[in-house]
Amino acid sequence: MGCSLPDAPIESVDDVAAVAFGRSLPLQAVADRIPDFSNTEDSLAIAERYIDQWIREQVLVHQAEIHLPLELQAFQEEMDTYRNALLLHHYKERYVQQRLATEVAEEDALSYYEEHLDLFVLTDYVVRATFVHLPEVDEAGKNFLKHELMSDDSLTTFPLEQWCVEHGAVHSVDQSQWWYLEDLLKELPLQLYRAEKQLTNRRLITFDDNGRFYFVRFLEHALKDGVAPYDLAQDKVKELILHSRRQTLLMQLEEDLLLQAWADGEIEKPLD
Repeated sequence: MGCSLPDAPIESVDDVAAVAFGRSLPLQAVADRIPDFSNTEDSLAIAERYIDQWIREQVLVHQAEIHLPLELQAFQEEMDTYRNALLLHHYKERYVQQRLATEVAEEDALSYYEEHLDLFVLTDYVVRATFVHLPEVDEAGKNFLKHELMSDDSLTTFPLEQWCVEHGAVHSVDQSQWWYLEDLLKELPLQLYRAEKQLTNRRLITFDDNGRFYFVRFLEHALKDGVAPYDLAQDKVKELILHSRRQTLLMQLEEDLLLQAWADGEIEKPLD
């Protein structure tokens, strides 16, 4: 967090926090590092730490200047490149932030998905599933869970969620929730020896393991190396659309500025 400053004349010792090898650290530079809400004790500690770091850096810089050949100290080209990169980054970010339309209509997202299916190939099985597991459950509770989990009415999950909360059950009962199989298996100790076939089972799966009772239902699945369902891919679709819009904005900006610069006579190519 050091701050290398060029040689500067010291007009008044009161304006300077530290001096090292002919370089000075202005008090204002130190003050700018202290948050406005800091109390006096914290402010002094922050200032002292910053001054010490600055002094350490100047000692090292001085040694580098002494021992490095002059040709290895010629950093102007690298500094110009770095400065230009920073300027461009911040300018482009601000330009895009002010102009990018971030709303993506559902029909646009679906159209993009259908036209670019190759971008949404799965690297794992995915499954839309609901499950509940808990350490103890009586027969009435088992019957309730079986009935609720086998219901296809996604709008009536509140009683099931409420029951799970009251009984301390770990649960995921949102029927729209997609899981990567790897993640689901971290939640449930399922034994899937033939995943492609077993994931087609739409019956309620019940078992107990290590003192817990499990209730699982697979509602839908997609195979590894297949295309991700649209519901699962939606976030990525919108992200890609916004990225495309961003690139279009920046390309148009460059073209417009380039044409304007030529028109204003600010560019020359003497060899042409």
